[in-house]
Amino acid sequence: VDLMQRLSEREEVILNTLIGSYVATGEPVGSRTISKSGLGLSSATVRKSMADLEEEGSLSHPHISAGRVPTDRGYRYYVDLLMSQDELVENERRRIRDSMAARVREGNIESLLEQVSRVIADISKNLGVALTPSFERGIFQHLEMVHLSESKLLLVLTIKSGLVKTMVMEVDARVDADDLEATRRLINERLSGLTIGDILTNVSERLEISSEGSPKLLRLICDSADSLFEFSSEEDLHLVGTGNFFLQPEFSENRDQLARLYQLFEERSQMTAILNDRMGEGIAITIGGENESPELSGCSLLTSKYRMGNVTGVIGLMGPTRLAYAKMVPLISYMASLTENLLEEKFEGIDKRKWFCPWCGVAQYYDKSDFMGRTLQTKNDK
Repeated sequence: VDLMQRLSEREEVILNTLIGSYVATGEPVGSRTISKSGLGLSSATVRKSMADLEEEGSLSHPHISAGRVPTDRGYRYYVDLLMSQDELVENERRRIRDSMAARVREGNIESLLEQVSRVIADISKNLGVALTPSFERGIFQHLEMVHLSESKLLLVLTIKSGLVKTMVMEVDARVDADDLEATRRLINERLSGLTIGDILTNVSERLEISSEGSPKLLRLICDSADSLFEFSSEEDLHLVGTGNFFLQPEFSENRDQLARLYQLFEERSQMTAILNDRMGEGIAITIGGENESPELSGCSLLTSKYRMGNVTGVIGLMGPTRLAYAKMVPLISYMASLTENLLEEKFEGIDKRKWFCPWCGVAQYYDKSDFMGRTLQTKNDK
């Protein structure tokens, strides 16, 4: 809106009223409807102002209808300058907190984010989205290595944000205990304090040239770095409420757009990339053509980041541009804050939990151990 010319007070009142009516009914709004809404303006006055708003680019005149609808530009002006937020009432906040707290007690971060998406979808009647934190920015804490058999090692990687990842690695022959310890110590010394992203970029340079540890094992770890230090998966993206979304008249009546959106949700990787780019402060709102992806040209996307230790994820909702922004913005803001609080409580509750190797029964203590509840193996695992 910085580059937009400010509307007159009368035009702002008319635009605000028209958007409220259109969001509620989905029907183009005529001058008569607005003149009867208690503004004290005649139908002729409203009609002239609506024509000016159409010429200015904030309204459009669909088909042969006598009414008008907001454009992306009109919605943007409304969101940035006119909107009064409808805060969630305390009863609704309490209901949301109770449903979320129960899910935190029962499961891990994935089940929590699934519930976040579900709550947003149920309240908004649109698509609820949530993305697991991007652990590329997580800080490497330490790596433990445990013998499972003559030819298998269990690697346990911990990062400071609280995630532990396990991976089974096959070796040609049993690694001597002293070599295993020297290798573990070398890895922890050279990688400690680095982000996962930095490690993925230059792990070979940091580990392969060394007179300590097992050269074979170090080379194998470097070759397996993409698997060991990769924390993302298809489970990271949670989309709930596609039924709500596709039943919106804007989409259900346009089969081509429906097919493009369905493919976008099915492929997931593009949607994950879109959300990963929305890590800024506050609520991010992109309306229609403001979205870089052409598939989202008829959609609005509202998101907020949330923090989990020193890494961040994203939650939000997607719907048609005809969205109740005044209600949805406070919802996303509250859900982001609640998600952070519940994650923090979860961390405090599982600090220093004992972790047992599922193969050999070895017990170790790890800070905030298996919070993600994931076990990943290399392709050669049996």
